[in-house]
Amino acid sequence: MSERQQRIRRSRRTGLSGVLQLANELDSEPEHARHVRTLARLLFDQTKSLHGLGRRERRVLEAGALLHDTGLRRGVNRHHKHSRDIILDLELPGFSEEEKAVIACLARYHRKAPPRPDHRVFRDLAPETQRTVRVLAAILRIADGLDRAHLAASRGLRVALNGTDCRIAVDQSAESQTDLWGAMRKRDLFEEVFGVRVEIAPADMAAARPEG
Repeated sequence: MSERQQRIRRSRRTGLSGVLQLANELDSEPEHARHVRTLARLLFDQTKSLHGLGRRERRVLEAGALLHDTGLRRGVNRHHKHSRDIILDLELPGFSEEEKAVIACLARYHRKAPPRPDHRVFRDLAPETQRTVRVLAAILRIADGLDRAHLAASRGLRVALNGTDCRIAVDQSAESQTDLWGAMRKRDLFEEVFGVRVEIAPADMAAARPEG
């Protein structure tokens, strides 16, 4: 193992500071990862009534967002699985081994197939931890979709819950149908996990649409 690989593998910092350092080392576009982290955090905070999770899970979600694209260094195809494997091989001071496994799963499930009982790593988690993975992956998928263009055009969001309807109003610095489409195409797991119907629209359009 080279000196650079050792530096990457063992972050000098702990917790999210260390994860951020690793993201800067491993991700060719760390700005995208940081923006996805911001959007995921907003979604998490505004959907607490749905998921009931706390600070520990929020922190794990942030780590997953920061590291979700690290596998791109090995190519676009299957990069979600490469990200999982890279994370499992990292040392993440401040996170338990179980938390690292969840972070790896979040990277695995930020795109493509949702979690299944026979999937590697996921199948070894306790049922309650598997539920956490599903919840956090559902949030991360939408957050990642909202920056599909990698231009940070989706600068904020507001969630409105009304029965089984979940409206996400996105504040965009410049109109980006690509980002809205990116989020809508990745809403399936969110709808499945929370039993809601998701609508994602620009903030001005969502505000103009009546409730009911």
